[in-house]
Amino acid sequence: MLSLLHTRWRALAGNTRGVLLVVLAMACWAVLDACNKRLMATGIAPKQVLFLQATIVLAMLAPVVAWTRGRIVATRQPRIHLLRAGFIVTSAWCAAYAVSHLPLAEASAYLMTGSLFMLPLGVWLLGEQPHWLRWSGVLVGFGGVLVILQPGAEAFHPAALVALLGALMESMLGVVLKKYSGQEHPIAVLTWSQVACWLTFGVFSGFSLPSVPPTLWWLLPVVGVAAAGIYLSYFFAYRAGDASAVEAGSFSLLLFSPTLGWLVFAETPELAFWLGAGLLVCGIALVIVEPTGRVRGQ
Repeated sequence: MLSLLHTRWRALAGNTRGVLLVVLAMACWAVLDACNKRLMATGIAPKQVLFLQATIVLAMLAPVVAWTRGRIVATRQPRIHLLRAGFIVTSAWCAAYAVSHLPLAEASAYLMTGSLFMLPLGVWLLGEQPHWLRWSGVLVGFGGVLVILQPGAEAFHPAALVALLGALMESMLGVVLKKYSGQEHPIAVLTWSQVACWLTFGVFSGFSLPSVPPTLWWLLPVVGVAAAGIYLSYFFAYRAGDASAVEAGSFSLLLFSPTLGWLVFAETPELAFWLGAGLLVCGIALVIVEPTGRVRGQ
């Protein structure tokens, strides 16, 4: 059965596999944000939640690292892991802070803008040559962000700007992953990412794990699996297809997060959110679409 599923999976086009993997990453992302929001609702600070999260993931990876005697996490690119560490720590803190101060759906919408940041970053850092339709998509997408932000209105929350910074850091992670991580083992990328988070948020937390109410202990393995799932899904998605194409799967976050926000926290997004989210989706769609007759890379 597993062999048949693997054969059918490999038969899919690379971009199709990539989109499905990004959808899986978005599902993990929504679940992780919901879990973290629930933990922070008990009074646990974002830095402590992130230290706990990294501890859980590293504990899950420890048997694999021990079994391979550390060979699986060996790297010839320590400087790249150090660069990624800066982006990872910043994006993780921004996401946790935003989730603790904003409705789950709204925080997720801002974090989705990483797909739009990828375009100018791709031109600047990867030498990509995007067509005019993609630039139009960036303008439309950020127009949607402004609708959700409502700058100058009473509804505006500074945490939205923190979420946008997190999205920018996520897109920088994507650039580094696409450009430098081709020869790295996915477990190595995941492990060193979590080591960076563990050390950073451990220092800020005094290396003291937070006290989680026994009624919420069941969330801990869910946090570990969801956090690992995000990194691994994105890693294989970028390997399977074109980064600009597989990002289509990020649309699904606007399905998962509002659903979990409604089911778990009784959050109902306002009309401005749906209008802005619609523009955001249209903008990302324009970024992804290739004009007829255009060959990628020209």
